[in-house]
Amino acid sequence: MASVQTVATPGDRAPPPGHRQHGAAAAAGSGTGDMMMSCSGSVVLPAGVINPSVPIRNIKTKFAVLTSLIQVGEVSNRDIVETVLNLLVGGEFDLEMNFIIQDAEAIICMLELLEHCEVTCQAEIWSMFTAILRKSVRNQQTSTEVGLIQRLLLRMSSVDDMIADLLVDMLGVLASYSITVKELKLLFSMLRGEGGLWPRHAVKLLSVLTQMAQRHGPDTFFNFPGRSAAAIALPPIAKWPYQNGFTLNTWFRMDPLNNISVDKDKPYLYCFRTSKGIGYSAHFVGNCLIVTSLKSKGKGFQHCVKYDFQPRKWYMISIVHIYNRWRNSEIRCYVNGQLVSYGDMAWHVNTNDSYDKCFLGSSETADANRVFCGQLGAIYVFSEVLNPAQIFAIHQLGPGYKSTFKFKSESDIHLADHHKQVLYDGKLANSISFTYNAKATDAQLCLESSPRENPSIFVHSPHALMLQDVKAIVTHSIHSAIHSIGGIQVLFPLFAQLDFHQQSESQVENTVW
Repeated sequence: MASVQTVATPGDRAPPPGHRQHGAAAAAGSGTGDMMMSCSGSVVLPAGVINPSVPIRNIKTKFAVLTSLIQVGEVSNRDIVETVLNLLVGGEFDLEMNFIIQDAEAIICMLELLEHCEVTCQAEIWSMFTAILRKSVRNQQTSTEVGLIQRLLLRMSSVDDMIADLLVDMLGVLASYSITVKELKLLFSMLRGEGGLWPRHAVKLLSVLTQMAQRHGPDTFFNFPGRSAAAIALPPIAKWPYQNGFTLNTWFRMDPLNNISVDKDKPYLYCFRTSKGIGYSAHFVGNCLIVTSLKSKGKGFQHCVKYDFQPRKWYMISIVHIYNRWRNSEIRCYVNGQLVSYGDMAWHVNTNDSYDKCFLGSSETADANRVFCGQLGAIYVFSEVLNPAQIFAIHQLGPGYKSTFKFKSESDIHLADHHKQVLYDGKLANSISFTYNAKATDAQLCLESSPRENPSIFVHSPHALMLQDVKAIVTHSIHSAIHSIGGIQVLFPLFAQLDFHQQSESQVENTVW
């Protein structure tokens, strides 16, 4: 199994001298600290008293200290909002630079703290929290892990109209990412009216159903945190697979930790090299993808895919290497099934060495600015040159596809007959050299999933390993959840309530129609 050298991640840093953290907490040692009044009359605590990045106490204690100061009226709403956001991200919050939730438990603590806040303060926190959910899939996943949808639904009946609107907006974001059968049942139960009346805020919740369907990307994917040594390490490959060439195909989504690193980092999508440093790789520079073939140490060829890849958007990339014995070899790059870049490139690497430094989502050095930060769908390497019709048909299967092109009935997606022909004639299935997907995992082990009858290209075991917090994520779409509780007919009872009144209105609510 190929290994990666772990690079120490920089530890939490205290703020620079003189920096004052607004919000509230107690001094590290004594439990209370001297308070000062700012010119505006709000409380400013001594520097470092509740520095969220210093692990002097657990997150529960930090929130408990803030809650106690709220109860005695010692902090302003502005300080509360700033401190809560800082605690969520484990440092100084910034919607462009530092917006990743570091501790799932902080979300639970935030919910408890909001019970003690004024409505306007709650509204500002919920509004900012929804913004950071939209900024990163990581934040949506963290919220899903603590069951935030269920917690929000249980609050709906007791909040006022302004907070209800904000919670509905947030529920739409979370439910379009993932909603379980249990959460969907709870949502439907809160829509059930009695005595000709809709439950409180039920009509607002109807909008969540429409937002759920606005889902993009696969149900299962690999999540790469963008930290040093975070990658999927493949086992050594005895000989690189190609007949008339080879093709790599995957869906990916860049999810940078901040908007500044996009321009300076060079994250690798993949890297397949020998111990001498020769082989194949692809990395991003800005929004462009650079495909590299190193034929000797430090010498090789590169092809720039001049396509404007945008962060937080799913793309299917297909990189086709075409081998020609008597003329120049070629490279062709497809994005979302369409040819976007091509050219001559002597990509073929002639070596008898095994490829023992193979990684998905990282270079062989795995430094922090060369690791991928985002999500990957299923990854395929074919030992053949795929033609445009095959690549277009694969794109029609969508980002959630993770099988081996063997059975026409395997996908629920309606495909044209000519697409089915090129997908399931056996050529694609027979040419899969290796494939990995997030559903076929066991703890940190990624199970290689090509057809059993295909010859193995690996020296030993074909299974890969997720390193340093790379995770296989499984989400649940509204379609799968509804299917699990009986199908579309579970919505029919809602039509019988179209003439129901809202509790706060005397007339029929026309927006339900």
